[in-house]
Amino acid sequence: MRKWLHIVLVLVLVASCGPRKISRGDMEQIMTDILLQDQQIKQDRMLKKQADTCLVYEGIFEAYGYDTDDFLYSLEYYISDPARMEKIMGKVAERLEKESKEVTEQIDFEQWQARFMRIYKQLPDTTLPHPRMRAVDSLHVRFDADSVWFHHPVDSL
Repeated sequence: MRKWLHIVLVLVLVASCGPRKISRGDMEQIMTDILLQDQQIKQDRMLKKQADTCLVYEGIFEAYGYDTDDFLYSLEYYISDPARMEKIMGKVAERLEKESKEVTEQIDFEQWQARFMRIYKQLPDTTLPHPRMRAVDSLHVRFDADSVWFHHPVDSL
């Protein structure tokens, strides 16, 4: 009995050491992140010269708890069924479209806000009271460094 237990334990350990298949949902997220990372690298000349995609992608895989072997194994699995891979890439396209729309809306809002602030700065401030052209009453107030002095014109008569 112990012999069988040891054999099963060894088989389980050997099976767990091999690459794991990435779930469909994680694969969609990983593929989305890979495409976004590729786009970022293409946009920046310095990154384009320095980027080693093996190292860049490894960080993405690790963020989801996988490694390169797991990704390659899973990619082979999903590619073996073109309909399944097409569904995954369709979801990736939907995610990227949604993210693109959100970014475009944010940029449009920021541009509108900047235009509004430029216009607002050109308008006079209507919240401040307008200065009066004549005195409200005949009380004169003078502020000195340490005191306030009141003078009423009637007192001077």
